[in-house]
Amino acid sequence: MATLLFEIGTEELPSWYVTQGREALELLTRERLEAAGLAYEGLKGFATPRRLAVQVAGLADTSPVRELLQRGPAASAAFDASGAPTKAAVGFARANGVDPSELFVQETEKGAYVFFRKRVGGEAARDLLPPLLAALVRDLPAPRKMRWGEVETPFLRPVAWLVALLDDAVLPVTAAGVTAGRTTRGHRFLREAPVALEHAEAYEGALERAAVIADPEKRRAATLRAACEAAQQGGLELVCDPELLDEVANLIEIPVAILGSFDERYLSLPDEVLATTMIHHQRFFPTRRPGGSLAPSFVGVSNNDVPDKAVVRRGYEGALNPRLFDASFFWEADRSRSLSQHAWGLSGIGFHKGLGTVADKVARTHVAATALAKLVGLEEPERAALEGALPVFKADLSTQMVGELPELEGVIGRAYALAEGYPPEVAAVLEHGVRPVKAGGPLPSSRAGAVLALADRLDKLLGFFALKQRPSGSADPFGLRRDALAVARILNAQGWRVPLGEFVRTAAAGLAEAKKPPLTDEVIAEVEAFIWDRVTGLLEAEGVRPALARAVIADGPPVITAARRAHLLRALSADPEFAQLLQLYKRAANLAKQGAEDADINPKRFSSPYEAPLYDAIPPAKAALGELLAAVRSRLAPWDLGEGPAQGVGPLTGLAAVLALKKPLDAFLDNVLVMVEDEAVRRNRLALLGEVSASLRELGRLEVLEGLSG
Repeated sequence: MATLLFEIGTEELPSWYVTQGREALELLTRERLEAAGLAYEGLKGFATPRRLAVQVAGLADTSPVRELLQRGPAASAAFDASGAPTKAAVGFARANGVDPSELFVQETEKGAYVFFRKRVGGEAARDLLPPLLAALVRDLPAPRKMRWGEVETPFLRPVAWLVALLDDAVLPVTAAGVTAGRTTRGHRFLREAPVALEHAEAYEGALERAAVIADPEKRRAATLRAACEAAQQGGLELVCDPELLDEVANLIEIPVAILGSFDERYLSLPDEVLATTMIHHQRFFPTRRPGGSLAPSFVGVSNNDVPDKAVVRRGYEGALNPRLFDASFFWEADRSRSLSQHAWGLSGIGFHKGLGTVADKVARTHVAATALAKLVGLEEPERAALEGALPVFKADLSTQMVGELPELEGVIGRAYALAEGYPPEVAAVLEHGVRPVKAGGPLPSSRAGAVLALADRLDKLLGFFALKQRPSGSADPFGLRRDALAVARILNAQGWRVPLGEFVRTAAAGLAEAKKPPLTDEVIAEVEAFIWDRVTGLLEAEGVRPALARAVIADGPPVITAARRAHLLRALSADPEFAQLLQLYKRAANLAKQGAEDADINPKRFSSPYEAPLYDAIPPAKAALGELLAAVRSRLAPWDLGEGPAQGVGPLTGLAAVLALKKPLDAFLDNVLVMVEDEAVRRNRLALLGEVSASLRELGRLEVLEGLSG
């Protein structure tokens, strides 16, 4: 067993690729080692702005030896009548480096053929690894890879050095015009001298001594710790944005946190403006006083531990204060006009060539939101809040603040509304109507805001689908998948027990009134199916198997119903008896399709001793299933789909009565001929099976399941 180290040293990588590149290198290394037949015990990736590396522990010294059968010509052509090898057999043996005596005949589906046993594998890792590692550099996925200078191998940034060690031996690897050695590099400013690695296992420790934290998780934790300590020096608390922490940790190799300050007069700006300016423009962490309000201070994280940190602090402050001055100017200038006046500016902002301006989009959303509010039974005062917000929805898109800080859309709309004297409920709807602003972001917390957010997303989905601008493969230029995910999450979190299709058809009112683009039933169905695909994905993220997810959505229920069914079925599927009942149910459902849906059961027509027991078992099973579903509804309160419910399904009381269907149904299917010539008896038996199907269909279209065992 050996330890392998492979490091790709580069010029500074973009922060977004540090994590992406490390994960890609880990995955690609695993795939290539497995393809080469090299077993290993553990694999760990490292990444900083100047390097991507992978360390493999417990790597096998050789690939496993395997015996393969190599097929040659047909036996009839390989040997003559006396059994001597023909020219075809001799030529086949010579071409493969074996003696003709090693050939033997074996029968196959296509007849008798000549074979020989070929041993493969047993190659030393030190021989397999050099071309494998060179290919990692060539094949590592990255957007916008480029060729640098005369180097043929494209990479995201110029490759400056390579390290390839198998234990203490350097592997002969050349890639991107660089030959690998045992020398890595420390921190660009603090320890620039080359760092010679004596052994592959010494990598992480050697870099730490050279002022580089190569482990991304350790560097992230060190960054957070340093930033918190810097804030505490000023008696403050750090406001930690997780995404900012990830980005900052990917911009540095060792964290040096510095506490800075800004002019207190800027505290008159909304907290969101201050925080967004610091986080998105300067990559600074805001701070707050122990009481909770933002402080006129921030924490910046440097990649250089200079002796005079005051110089760095003044540089940080000199960069932030002009940004805050601009934000203050935008705040005052924007408030010199009302939101209604800003809304006029939406007619000058294009949305899409085929869908008009943002003003056109808002007008359609207005119609759709009004219809959706009626659909979900929105009552006062929420209806009043929605109606108050609709005329100025997205008005902040025409403000200077959003033009400079687009992350503030909705948030600054609420702030301007409050400053103008709008009721807080109306202002909140303006912010909630654009939620979630990113994948996994907070959802609307008010029903009125949820209605507006749904209307906005559904109108967009319907419009682009009507224009045939659907996502394809990885291409989704208009973010339609993100919008569909938002719809699924909002509907489940609100718990509205209205079928998804009703929401889509109702939201189409805005486009239908505008009469462009033309909206068809086919488009509406496609949008519904597109959203159901996202629901399925979110359920899978909660641990629901794809087959179960497909079963619970097949009849187009409310999203919350589908999600609750999925978790109930997931719990039921753990019972072996339920899996057996499912197989019987599928047989019954397939037969029941041949009967009339509205047929009644007449017990007087029972002529087999197996009919009445099944008939008698149905009512208690239906009642028990109803109780199960009611219990699940009470236990599984609406939740953010993809995150999982707050609590589990709990004990499945009443399951025995449902499973009691199994014995009489099994006996009926084994002993009763359903499709008899007597039409009345046949209809009655089909109706009985139809009732069995209907009793379990509350769980979904279980007949689409292939089984519950995988």
